[in-house]
Amino acid sequence: MGEIALTGAHAGVQKVSCMRAATVALVVSHNDGSSALLETLSDDREIALFETAMSTGEENPLQSVYEFRTRQQKEETEFADYVEDLLSKPFLRPEIQEHGVQWLKSKIRIEQYQKSEIQAAKVIADYAFQVFSQKPETTDFFLSGPTAKVRIRVFVVKNASTLSEAA
Repeated sequence: MGEIALTGAHAGVQKVSCMRAATVALVVSHNDGSSALLETLSDDREIALFETAMSTGEENPLQSVYEFRTRQQKEETEFADYVEDLLSKPFLRPEIQEHGVQWLKSKIRIEQYQKSEIQAAKVIADYAFQVFSQKPETTDFFLSGPTAKVRIRVFVVKNASTLSEAA
């Protein structure tokens, strides 16, 4: 694994202190000599699901990620509906009401954080895809700066038409 530093206008090798690096995984199709970025994964659970699907030879390894996202969204929506229903009760104890309101405020902050994280992962993935496009053998490397280090993993999939149809 190599390191690519994102300091200044040039990319070079840089030593970074021992910190836990976030991981961004790129799912790339490679057909007829050209590559395309199909999906960006930054959640460790999604990356693990994708890896498992790839290693077991699933025809569409991204499908397990999309199913996981759907299940997670459904669970979050059901719980949010429960809290909102609870808060609409006319004779709710004040401490329960306060906890519900705090949960809703936290949910809003978490959603804002997740949107920022998705945007950051997209920017990182776009740059990492450029690195991969220039050196296709580079499939596991680090991008690092003065305060951050991100592990980039590139997964090349063969049957891109099946994957894009399922998305």
